[in-house]
Amino acid sequence: MSSFAFGFGGDDIEADENDLQTPGEGSSIDTAEGEVQPSVPPKSHDIRELVEDVGDSNAPLEGLDNSDLTTNVYEGGFKSWECSIDLVKYLLDRGPRKDLDDLCRVNHIIEFGCGTALPTLLMFQYALVNSLQMYFTLTDYNASVLRTCSFPNLFLTYCSTLPATEHPFSESEPNPLANLNDADPDEEWQTEDLIVTEALKEMFLANLSESGVHLTLISGSWCPPSPFLSLFPTNGASAKLNTFVVASETIYSIPSLKTFSAVLMDTLRPVSMGKAIIAAKKVYFGVGGGVQEFRQEIGHGGGVAWEIVDFDLGQDAGGVGRCLLEVQTSF
Repeated sequence: MSSFAFGFGGDDIEADENDLQTPGEGSSIDTAEGEVQPSVPPKSHDIRELVEDVGDSNAPLEGLDNSDLTTNVYEGGFKSWECSIDLVKYLLDRGPRKDLDDLCRVNHIIEFGCGTALPTLLMFQYALVNSLQMYFTLTDYNASVLRTCSFPNLFLTYCSTLPATEHPFSESEPNPLANLNDADPDEEWQTEDLIVTEALKEMFLANLSESGVHLTLISGSWCPPSPFLSLFPTNGASAKLNTFVVASETIYSIPSLKTFSAVLMDTLRPVSMGKAIIAAKKVYFGVGGGVQEFRQEIGHGGGVAWEIVDFDLGQDAGGVGRCLLEVQTSF
């Protein structure tokens, strides 16, 4: 997607026992596994309130320190991980909708642990440009990530689809993002600042409503899955919708992959046609997560997961191999 430039790093996630948040009131501990269950309840965020916050939020942000991840406190959402880049490249190569095997028509796109939401941005732009009616659900543990990163990225993506000088822009104050889709991705580019006016905010909300594009952003814990999934806009009607799930770097430890596997299978199980593409490193050293463990956990939950793209860096590359996995229910 040529509209934006994002930095990313390939550092392995390191676990530190000092990073574990002390459970507060309402927290639960699985003593058999020694896993601390987060106490942050899931919450759906009103899109109009998020629009009002665009460009105006001065609230302190969790996670903006020297740590990539602090378990149960900050889950890495402000960083664009290289596995999410792998997923975007795959979608660009295959097409956001048309070539995803039997999903000839996608109604609901879900990104778990969205962070900067690169895969969703690609498909969101595709839906807007092609006038496709679709649900988008983005989830991240941290509300501050959704408010100051994920949603603003969606808003900028929307603005990149607007003409340069038509309302709410003008000849004297053109849309600085209008021509970014045509920019050369191999060249550096700069733009003027986007002035977020009240007219632009109202146009965003009106265009989404008119086009049938529904945005839902949910923060908080995935565990247990039921209260989290009850916030999905298609809850109760999901069996009628073809559902496509994407996620990156969500299986970095045994506790995280167990929680993610449970909510993923509970998402796919009710729908008539559903699949997920998961981007991950093959092994996360020191914290126990990885592809093999994830595939086993999915199997235990009644699903099947297999590698569809292998980014084997080779022994001389000095990095950890990465891959994309497809997940479906086995019945």
